[in-house]
Amino acid sequence: MRTLVFGETQFDRLSIPENLRYLSNWPTVDSTAISEKYRAKFIANCEAIRLLIEEEHISLVRIREMTGIHPKTLYQLVRRCWSKHDDGRINGFRGAIPYARIKEYERIQPVSSNPNSKGGLSGAFTLLLQTHPSLKKLISRAANQRKKKNPSQREARYSLKRLHKAFLQQCRAVGIKPNQYPFTQELLGIRSLAAHLRKLSTQTFEKAASKAGAKHIGAPVSNIADSAPAATRAFEVVEFDGHKIDLRITVRVDDPYGMEQLMELHRIWILVLLDVASRAIIGYSLALGKEYNKDDVAEALQAALTPHRSRTYKIPGLSVRNGGGYPSEVIPATEYACWDWFRFDGARAHLAHDTLDRLIQVVGCWPDNGPPGEPDERPFIERFFSLLAEHFAHRLPGTTGNNPDAIEKILNDPGSDISLLVELDEMEEMIEVLIADYNGESHGGLGGRTPLEAMVHLVNKQQGFIRTLPKRMRADLCLLQEARELPVRGSIKNGVRPHINFYGVRYTCDVLSNNPSLIGKKVRIYFDVRDIRSVRAFFNDGAELGILTAARPWCYTPHSLRVRQEILRLIRTKKLQYREGEDPVQAWRKYRHAQGKNNKRAANDLAIANRQERSVREQEPAFERPPEPPIEKKPEVVDSASLPLVENPAEQAPQPHALTIKRTITF
Repeated sequence: MRTLVFGETQFDRLSIPENLRYLSNWPTVDSTAISEKYRAKFIANCEAIRLLIEEEHISLVRIREMTGIHPKTLYQLVRRCWSKHDDGRINGFRGAIPYARIKEYERIQPVSSNPNSKGGLSGAFTLLLQTHPSLKKLISRAANQRKKKNPSQREARYSLKRLHKAFLQQCRAVGIKPNQYPFTQELLGIRSLAAHLRKLSTQTFEKAASKAGAKHIGAPVSNIADSAPAATRAFEVVEFDGHKIDLRITVRVDDPYGMEQLMELHRIWILVLLDVASRAIIGYSLALGKEYNKDDVAEALQAALTPHRSRTYKIPGLSVRNGGGYPSEVIPATEYACWDWFRFDGARAHLAHDTLDRLIQVVGCWPDNGPPGEPDERPFIERFFSLLAEHFAHRLPGTTGNNPDAIEKILNDPGSDISLLVELDEMEEMIEVLIADYNGESHGGLGGRTPLEAMVHLVNKQQGFIRTLPKRMRADLCLLQEARELPVRGSIKNGVRPHINFYGVRYTCDVLSNNPSLIGKKVRIYFDVRDIRSVRAFFNDGAELGILTAARPWCYTPHSLRVRQEILRLIRTKKLQYREGEDPVQAWRKYRHAQGKNNKRAANDLAIANRQERSVREQEPAFERPPEPPIEKKPEVVDSASLPLVENPAEQAPQPHALTIKRTITF
């Protein structure tokens, strides 16, 4: 037997992987393009390979009699067919073409050290790079930096002469002697170096286009088999993307003295999920900051899954038009609806492993990752963003426009008077109504129907068959939770009760603190990044341990994971100090409030903290005092003759009772 693609493992016909057994998936060859001299040989090679893989009951001797291919030659053919092609696939039947070159020349013999010898240097430069990987790494890094913008570098472009000099210095550093290649050559290998650079610059279309000076490079053609299909049903395909709103925003924050102060924020993002078949917006969220992260993406996903609830608007006259709204609010069948395909671009926040993993597990959908910066790949959601900018952001004071020279930016610039800008609370209400009105606006691509009307039509056509979240997951739905495995700390000798350490704070509960046998074991915790005052702990076998609460004073004020990390960073750098027992979150708020007047990042942090605290407060159940038990009074015997006569007892007004002070206490 032979050792083929399996390394040192012996190969036989029964050990062929399943993905290589399907010859229909192999790259094929147009046999009519092969010359008649080698066509019969090619057909015999293909038939021998087919008999070897598909007909296991036919022996190798019988295959040789039928095709004339020796078993040793047959194993070599299979090795050629399974080798990797330049296009990233296996060679397939392309490896069965007689005398076809399937790989580049690889030099094995060492280069002669005789400086007077001419010729015989084929593959010498490639062998040099294979022998010394540091040289290959140096050239690759220099090739990438030649077209990179770097104001600190001395030369405008990393020249070949400078690179050759660094190459020779590295050759001496790795121990190449003066009587060895490339020092034995007249030009010291500069022509081979230039040829290798040209080869690197044309490995991919992106590198070749960048070298040629292209300003915009088109996205590669995606595999249609791996992409989302054409949407014909409701919630079959949804598009997701984020858009930075072209508008300056302010926020009102209470200072330490309880007085309101107006601060300007960074431009905020809106993250939207759109159903392709009906063009309806099924959920959205607003992200405050220069960029949005995976937690903001998870919040938008959760908003699309949970039923939408209408809110009370503070802006006078602001209301949703007739026929508008959100699908989960108007159509009961779409509550907790799950989608089949999730189409998004290649942004870093979208590709977070935790986000995609939870999305696939909870929703049960296939991700369709398109190229970033290509709006044509997600046309419907990009059209919504253009409508959002044209009919909303570009019509308000403080708009930034599409570019610095936009006419709407010049006309609507309030200057330094930030009181004329839109406030964050107003922005949230207007966005809420704007999307609801969009769902109730007729679309030409829907035959004049509105997205909600199209959604109702599709749901009725599907007879209400929409995949939804199981009821057991609806009560505890939180896509923002992450799992973390932590050890239980503690010391019986020193009297330290069992606990876990999570981002610089101890967490414990009554069950954990009173169980010394858990010290040293590991538990899995789930936490909400919006409020980490408490976490939910489980054992490794899945059994629940309980709710662990942060130690004082971190358990008082709701705060997110991002706020906790920033507080710890400021404490390490000695920029934030607070007294023992003082709430660190409130100390951080005071610190940020002092900076918020002239620092947009500080204002953004305060606005994010306020939004998260408000959302946490709204989700917490309201505390209701239990009713006091009634006081039993002994019935008093009253003489009916002593009661005044009243013609209509219902008209008798209650009489006040006189109060008597029995004891006075002086402090």
